[in-house]
Amino acid sequence: MKQKHLAVIATAALVAIGTSAFGQVSGGRIVTVDLNRTFNEYYKTAASSAKLKEQAETYNKEQDELLASFRKLSDELAKLQEDQEKPEYTEEVKAQKRKLVRDKLDEIKAKETEIQNYRRSHTDLLQQATQRMRSGIIKEIQEVIAKEARDLGYLYVFDKSGNTLNGVPTVIYSQDSLDITEDILKVLNKNAPKPSAAEPPKTTPKKEPEKKK
Repeated sequence: MKQKHLAVIATAALVAIGTSAFGQVSGGRIVTVDLNRTFNEYYKTAASSAKLKEQAETYNKEQDELLASFRKLSDELAKLQEDQEKPEYTEEVKAQKRKLVRDKLDEIKAKETEIQNYRRSHTDLLQQATQRMRSGIIKEIQEVIAKEARDLGYLYVFDKSGNTLNGVPTVIYSQDSLDITEDILKVLNKNAPKPSAAEPPKTTPKKEPEKKK
């Protein structure tokens, strides 16, 4: 079984080499691109990720406020429970205290449900926003790659960062000269905002050598 699997891989490699040779003869080229690197180094990815991080921090802050409110209610409940059975209270007063405890328990349950719903809904919102961001950026990258392929006459463009369903790299081997990742990044990042001027590095003053006495 293992030998059969290796044979399939070897055959695929030969087919790729044969197709590449055919591509060269027919006037076109088969090239590769690293989509993972392209995605990570595209300036819009960093900008979108920063916005998502800011959104997540806002959600976390709001959730922390809900949790603080929950803890406050729990503290109030503990005091009410401690107070409800004092021997000096009449039965009527004890009944009133028990009702306060029940009401506080209802508040706590409602707050717990609110926290759970908030966490669930805002986790979904963040995941949807992340997926929309990723899909949008991938679409832009694919459009740029397709245009470059049409303009430069490439026959095929393979993503060498991906794997097949069997866990085998999509591109088993390719020459570095066939990689167009740098070219695609140049096109994608040509309108990237210029970074702000960095502050000059701080230098530590050198100590004067001690004079020998």
